[in-house]
This record gives sequence, structure tokens and C-alpha cells, in this order.
Amino acid sequence: MNEFEAQFRNIRFVIRNSSRVLLFAHSRPDADTVGANIALQEHIESLGKRADIACFDPVPNFAKDLFPSVVFVHPDEIDFPAYDAVLGADSINRGLDRVKDRISERTVTILIDHHPIENPEADIIVIDPSVSSASELVYLFFKDNAQRLSKNMATALLLGILGDTGNLQHSCTTTQTFAAASYLIQSGARLSKITSTVFSNNKISTLNLWGKALSRAQINPNNGMIYAAITEDDIRELGNPSTEDLYIASELLNHVPDAKFSLLFYQIGENLVRGSLRTEPHKGIDVSAIAKSFGGGGHKYASGFEIPGRIFETSTGWEVR
Repeated sequence: MNEFEAQFRNIRFVIRNSSRVLLFAHSRPDADTVGANIALQEHIESLGKRADIACFDPVPNFAKDLFPSVVFVHPDEIDFPAYDAVLGADSINRGLDRVKDRISERTVTILIDHHPIENPEADIIVIDPSVSSASELVYLFFKDNAQRLSKNMATALLLGILGDTGNLQHSCTTTQTFAAASYLIQSGARLSKITSTVFSNNKISTLNLWGKALSRAQINPNNGMIYAAITEDDIRELGNPSTEDLYIASELLNHVPDAKFSLLFYQIGENLVRGSLRTEPHKGIDVSAIAKSFGGGGHKYASGFEIPGRIFETSTGWEVR
């Protein structure tokens, strides 16, 4: 029996009885939130409903190449009471939480996420940290509904799954994840297009980013943390690297010998720094606990947080102040 059978049934009921549904992607959108929302948008629109995707940031470049017609609407331009339902896919901590006061009490709220969240608030909640990605959860929703997937929907979901599993290499990848990826490819997902657009043919600027992170890396011998920083000047010089490129940089640091976990700092705003943490199961570190201590969250093996400040280089390394 499907663990979320009742929730999926309720989501189908809400969509079927709504005229307009607002989907929500998280800030600095990655492959998972992009893929999950695009697949849901096409599904909802195929039922004759209107579905818009809200996000505080524009559609990332890799998504423009794969889905040229997709538009993200800034929340400040949205009339929230006009929607019958608001669905946040992979966006609880970095998007939907920032607009909850704008959502009418009569609007049905739905959460679909794979990040562990304490005391989530919504009418319908589908959260499972054991699942690789929000895109895999959306795939399970479609599977439960015996929903036929278009090539575009399959491509979107495969994009999200590959993005959050590091091409099916991370520890969050399960036999269910492999089965989902296989089904999506059989449904027409454009695997070669995803690979060439997102994970291959890296630009010189991307390789320079990874080189900077590795060349600046330092290991704390006391706790096995390897860390590096990408400054605002670096971001500008490198042509505003994508979120995916920065995540991969933190993964590369994590694979350096003798490192128990990695921490990559990078400037994401005039006075805002993001920390991206990575580790592996055999290293015995729960990076989500570290992220939570800074107000962030995520998985045991992949987490992040945001803190106010700017990155500065000192005689002993890097610091945020």
C-alpha cells in the first residue's frame, strides 16, 4: 500500500476542483524544484486548469534550454487570493515560507518535499526524507494516479531526480529511484539532452569555479572539515555560476582524501552568504545537524544554510562577518 495514498487522493481532489493552482519553486532554483514544478504544471494544465509557477528568482539557464516556454512569476506580482490552491514542491524553507501570510485561509495549501521539516503547516503534507527528491515524490503521485506522462513531464522529473542524486550516485539513491528513472526514460525523457545541457559540456567559467574551490580548500584537522569560499568578486568574475555548479563544487570538496565533510561558502547577496554541506554515510557525520545550528536544514548527507554577512579572506583562511 502506498504510504501517501490518502494524501495523493486528496491532492487529486483539490486539483480537480480548482480553477487556478499556484505552484512554488524555492529561491535559487535547482534541478529538483524546477523539474517537480514543471511536471506538475503540465499535468494541471492538461486538466483544463490554470497553473502558474512562483519563484523569487528567474528560471535558471539550464531550464531555459530544456523548457524554453516556462515562466517563473515573482511573488510580488501574484494575486494570491485568486488561487484555489497553493502547492509548494521542494520549497518549504526557501520560498513558500516567505509568503504564507499572503495566502488566504480559504486557499488549500499542499507541501511536497523530501527535506525533514519540523512542524510543517499545510492542509495536505507529503514529506519523506527517505525519498531522493521532490521530483521522485511527484513521480510517485503520478504513478499512484496511473497518470500517463508526456515526454516533457518525464524529462522534467528525470532532471529533478538526476540533479538531487548526482546522476544516481548519491547515497539517497534507492532501488525505487532507479525504477523511477527507468520508467521516465521509457516514457520519453530526454536523457541525452539533460546530460548535455546540465551535467556535461561544462563552460570554462564552470571549470574555473571548481578550480577556485579546490585550490582554496583547507582541512580542519580537529574535525575533518574541508572548507573553501567563493566571494562576491569571484561570482561576478565567473559570470554568476548556476546553483548546480556551486553544489557540484561542494561535492568535489567532499571527495578530497581525509575529509569527513565539506563546507563551501559563497556570496548570494549583498549581505547574505550560503553554506553548502556535504558528506557520505561511511564518514559518520550528520551535516543536517550543523545546518540546523545555523537556521538551515536538509539531509544527513547534504544540507545548507544562509547567514547574513560577507566573505572576507584573512591571514588564516576565510571568515564571514
